[in-house]
This record gives sequence, C-alpha cells and structure tokens, in this order.
Amino acid sequence: MPEPVVIVLRSDARSVGEARRRVRDVVQDAGGHEHLDAVVLALSEVVTNAFVHAGTDVTVLVWATADGTRVEVEDGATRLPARRHYAEAATTGRGLQLVDEVTRRWGAHRRGAGKVVWFEVGDVPGWEADADAPSGAGHAPPAAVHTVTLVAVPLLMHWAWQEHAAALLREYLLYVLDDDVTILDRHAEASKALSLLRDQVPAPVLSDDRDVLMVDAMEPSVTSEAVVLQVPAGSLSDFVTLDDLLRRALDAARAGHLLGPPTQPEIEEMRLWLCGEIARQAGGDPTSVAWVARTDTRETVADQALLTATYAALAATEESLLATDEASVIVAVSPSALRVLGYAHRDELLGRRVIAVIPGRYHQAHIAGITLNATNGRDTLLGVPLAVPMVHRDGAEVLVSLEVRPERLDRDHRVFVARFRPTAARS
Repeated sequence: MPEPVVIVLRSDARSVGEARRRVRDVVQDAGGHEHLDAVVLALSEVVTNAFVHAGTDVTVLVWATADGTRVEVEDGATRLPARRHYAEAATTGRGLQLVDEVTRRWGAHRRGAGKVVWFEVGDVPGWEADADAPSGAGHAPPAAVHTVTLVAVPLLMHWAWQEHAAALLREYLLYVLDDDVTILDRHAEASKALSLLRDQVPAPVLSDDRDVLMVDAMEPSVTSEAVVLQVPAGSLSDFVTLDDLLRRALDAARAGHLLGPPTQPEIEEMRLWLCGEIARQAGGDPTSVAWVARTDTRETVADQALLTATYAALAATEESLLATDEASVIVAVSPSALRVLGYAHRDELLGRRVIAVIPGRYHQAHIAGITLNATNGRDTLLGVPLAVPMVHRDGAEVLVSLEVRPERLDRDHRVFVARFRPTAARS
C-alpha cells in the first residue's frame, strides 16, 4: 500500500465538507472511481460522528488505490462506537448501519488518548491481520465509579427521549454554532451523557406489527423495577452539561428558533429526574426516588387568547371530540365527550394533560408516541381506528372506538383530534 495521505481537520462541524472534498480528490487521483461514492458516504458519517460526539480536532488518514481505499478517522474521545439494532421505523442511529452497508468492513479501537474508526471499501491488501484492539487496552480504569440506582424506570419514554434529545441537541448546535465557541465541546459532553444512559438503560422490545405493538407498549413490560448505572466520576459533569444544553434548546424551541417543537412535559420531567438522581446519588445520598408521572397538573393553554375562538369552534360538534395541543394539553372538548367521560363542564378538563383520561398502563405509549411524532413524524397509530379504554371522571374505564388525527389550525399551530364513541358499558 502507498503511504497515507494525512488530513487534519479542526473541531468544527463545517469541516465535514472539507473532508469530503479532500478525500474525494485523493481517491480520484488514485483511480478509484468505481468505489468513490461509497468512500465519501462512509467518510461523511464517520467524520460527522467524530465532530458531534468527540468535539476534538480530527485526523483522517487515507490509503487509496484503483482497487480499494482504507480510511482511518482519529479523534480525541475514547468511547468506541457500537453496532446497534433498531426497529424498522427508527430514524436515528442509522449512521453505522449505513457504514456497514457501503463498506467491505469497518471497526474501531483506541489509540493513545483517543480512538480510531476505520473502514475499507473495495480490495485493500495488506490489512487482513488488522483487528480492533481489546476494549480498554493500555488504559487504566477510571479513578472512581459511582453506582446510581434508578427505580421504576420508564423504558419506553427513555427510548423516545433519547431520539428526541439527540435531534434537539443537534439542531441547537447548528443554531448557535457561529456565536458560541464552546458549543462543540459542550455538545460532545452532552452526547457522552446520552450515550452512557443508552448503553446502560435497556431498550424496550417492540414489534413492527401494529397489533402486537399495542400489547408490547403497555405496562408493566415498558417499566423496569430498577436499573443500576455505573457512572465514572469524570462523567458527572457531562450530565450537568446535558441538562443545561437541553434547557437552552427547549427555550430556543419555545421561542420558535428551532424547527422541532418543544418536548412533552412528562419527557422534560423525566430528564430532570434522571439528571437529578445521578447528581444526588453520586453526591453521597444513597436513597433512590422512583419515577412517577404526574397527572394532577394543569397547564396554561398555549396561545389561549389567540386560539380561544378556534378551539371553541372545534368543540362545537355533536361528535364526542377531544383535542390536545402539541404538548398533549387538552384544548377542546365537546359536550358529547364530556357526557361520555362524566364531566359536567369543559373547564374540568381544559388545560389538563391528556393522560388524565388515559389509563395508566398506556401513559408511556402515548407520551413516547407523541414524542416520536414530533421528532421525526412517525405516525404508527395516527389515523388508525382503535378500540381502547378511556378514564371516566369516577376512575372507571369506558371502552371506546377511537381515531386520532393531526389537524393544522394555521401555519404555526397543530392539534391532535380524537373522535370517539363508547362501545361497551363502563368497567
């Protein structure tokens, strides 16, 4: 093999374009036209991951011939990427799967104080003995590791939050990139905290079959009685950064500066609980506070003055109709829906979170579903007639035939409208 071409990129997400251009030139000059596109595609994914998750300068080494190309991407973070399996509908975590698809082989190992992610496209002789170094080779264990026990962990909500948080952090990174010289480092720290949780909190097992999914996504299978985290002392500050950046990103989203909507209230509360449990237990308090979603809170209906007439018109129907805004707060309820659910006046429901009328065993499924729809438009159960129970004012359940559809009120406002009718007596 020829000597490698060495490309040093500064810690800036905009350097990804420079990496693509320079590697494309190297491969073209070597005559590797047939595998050029695959090299550039894999390079884009690996270098983007390095900038986003490591936040350090990146060195790219390229060995190119007409028959094949080997690329090594070295950064200053030691956490190795891991192959993961995602449901068919997932739209995150596809980067390494894509690298898997377009390369002959790839891998990662630690090098010095950082790591190398490498891949090969085409025929690259002379590297057959290459293998990933054992995890942790040459590195001393962390000076201290804190054991944190999370109780009553909402696995389905955590899974949805991971996807939403990653998307929100990435969008916030791009929003402040030109004005905040620290954002790449802080984004990398927040991403490391997310990765630590993703690696240690088990993901729920969900089917791609819609009918099976309804059963899979129900309590108690989506809650873990306890999850024990091993948090290195050096990672504690990463969770402080994660909490801070997500607060800032949510403020920016609420102000309309980001494309994505703010997160669900329950998801935000779960984040505060997660980060709070890690900080408190690592600080010496051994007690574990179980997660519980609150159902007794009222919210101020967003843009209430502007949309009061619109919401009232939406509820002026003979159908049993209940509508929520994008934060799952009830904004409209028809007289027929009030009768079915046992309420005397709409003010008893307006401003409440919709989980007040959803049985507890379905809370996570609803919150996760709305979160994933907001993150990437996933709509597995939207527009699908369902037979589900709703909670009556007296706590009993009413079995209804229900269909939920998103409806846009104007350019800036969308609601989720549930139309339903009872199909059996209360239980």
